[in-house]
Amino acid sequence: MLKTVFASAAVALLAVPAVAQADDSREFSHEGVNYTYTTAQKGKVTVIDGATSAGVPFRLYVKGSRVTGTYNSRYVSFTTAEAAKLHLGE
Repeated sequence: MLKTVFASAAVALLAVPAVAQADDSREFSHEGVNYTYTTAQKGKVTVIDGATSAGVPFRLYVKGSRVTGTYNSRYVSFTTAEAAKLHLGE
């Protein structure tokens, strides 16, 4: 269930332009949870680093169509297609 909830919320994070600067803090809300994050481009990998309004930290690494990283110190791994499918309720 954790993967489903976070993958669904991560869709908005994946829409972040790869050229966003690390000092540009961004935020969005999903199902009553606020997410604040920054992005940084490290070669071919986009690093998304942030926390929820409840203080839950996350760090995601987006490379191509694959997303890996941690959410609340737990490893997560999914494809952008899986996240989009969950988000769209298919």
